[in-house]
Amino acid sequence: MKERHYWQRSRIVVYALLITVVTVSAVTSIELVPRAHADSPYTLNSVPAFAQEGNAISLVLTVKFNPITTSTTFEFRFNVKDPAGRTFQSHLINYTTAPGQDQFSVIVAYPGVLFPGSNSLAGQYAASVDQVAPSAMLNVASSSFVLAITDNPTYERTQTVNLQGSGYNPSESVAVTIRTQTTSSLVFSQTILATSGGIVTGSWKIPVNGTIDNYIVTLTGTSTVKSAPDVQNFSVRAAIMSVAGITTLKSIYQRTETMRFSFQPIYPDGSIPITGVALLTLARPIGGNVTLTATYDGNAQTFNASYTTFANNQTGIWTVSLEAHAYGDAYGNIGPGARVTNNPQLVPASLTITVTTNTNIGVGQQLRFNATIAYPDGTTLQAGAVGAYLLYSGTPSVNGSVPVVFDTGLGVWVGTYTARSSDPGGLWSLVIKASDSPSPANSGTATRAIIIQNNASASFPLYYFGIIATIIAALLIIAFLLFKRRRVTSTRLKIDLDAVHSEAGRIESSEFFKSVRDQITKEKDE
Repeated sequence: MKERHYWQRSRIVVYALLITVVTVSAVTSIELVPRAHADSPYTLNSVPAFAQEGNAISLVLTVKFNPITTSTTFEFRFNVKDPAGRTFQSHLINYTTAPGQDQFSVIVAYPGVLFPGSNSLAGQYAASVDQVAPSAMLNVASSSFVLAITDNPTYERTQTVNLQGSGYNPSESVAVTIRTQTTSSLVFSQTILATSGGIVTGSWKIPVNGTIDNYIVTLTGTSTVKSAPDVQNFSVRAAIMSVAGITTLKSIYQRTETMRFSFQPIYPDGSIPITGVALLTLARPIGGNVTLTATYDGNAQTFNASYTTFANNQTGIWTVSLEAHAYGDAYGNIGPGARVTNNPQLVPASLTITVTTNTNIGVGQQLRFNATIAYPDGTTLQAGAVGAYLLYSGTPSVNGSVPVVFDTGLGVWVGTYTARSSDPGGLWSLVIKASDSPSPANSGTATRAIIIQNNASASFPLYYFGIIATIIAALLIIAFLLFKRRRVTSTRLKIDLDAVHSEAGRIESSEFFKSVRDQITKEKDE
């Protein structure tokens, strides 16, 4: 019984020790090994994911974990499997965390000093990472990258396909061909010598009308045989042309003027198309669209469209737009990639009024005028509110209207006015105003200077001229009669002209004559 009891006590002690050891171990492992985040604790990225043969790829491993209070050293081994099935391993890559750190990244170049390998085969490479310490785990993260012969997997027409192969012997002749996949049509063929480093480079510019298809590029050396041949597919699609914007001749147009728009599409290689057609949409301010067809102008190297506005068009902001893919050339290339717009403004028209008239009339004479009233496009206003006014700004001021009518035969507006004796003499203004019926109305104004000479004020000096002439004539008659009375013989009879002149001078210097002369001078100055 004693032995049995002792054995039971011994088992309890052993269990207690085991529980203690397990607990201590668990605590120790929690402190020494960071606990990784549940969401993607390990991620591996290849930078870049697509490159040409002969280029190095950066493999970036990122590790995230809950922060710990002690430093921990991690060890990783990177692996890359090439298109021929060969696997290359890197040296051990170490990283030691700092206390409180919760993530880090490790970068290694493939191929490189720490990661020997091959990058001379075209195809997909598989990359992975094994963790060696603090705990061993296989394939904690993986990714892939492509080493290709071309610099892109997809191209648009007019772009250039740049070719590069590696792993050839120095100065080796390498045949380069490009064929369409569907029909095997040969579109490019060239023999290129490898550089001293075994690199082969070339290029092929895709025509603007190149076949839209998948293409196969092949590099074949004369002495080098690769475990995976240098063969690669790439695709060619229609070009998407860019359009920087729509240009308008003016930002503000008047009614009846012609709105003019232009744009310049550009191929991916920067060249300018010279064929094709585009549809522009012109939207009115309060609804309704007009479709305009843009055609190519070889001189300006732009595609142009126009719209002639009407006298009753809506005023405000109009919007002209070229929708995405609304332009196409003769080969099926399209553009732009996104909608482009411009916003010209339409305002009421300023009517141009040209007045023809006589500008100097007297009392009882007629002022005759005609007016040509035209819209900005040159068409004539034939119906509307047209008024003519004669304005005098002196004292008293006068503002009188003159009736005008439209002469359909001459295509002008005509009017007449007869000067009245009550009209002040001086400078007048003939003002013609015109407007039509749309809302807001198109309108215009013109002014001409008119002189009206009122002779009523000139009758006073003429009256005195008559009096003076009568006086002088009477004096001459009297002088003649006086000399006749003397009955002088015919040989001595003559009129003493000097005496007559003296008498006339006396009359001229008299106060009465002076007042008449001053009055005439005053009237003339006025």
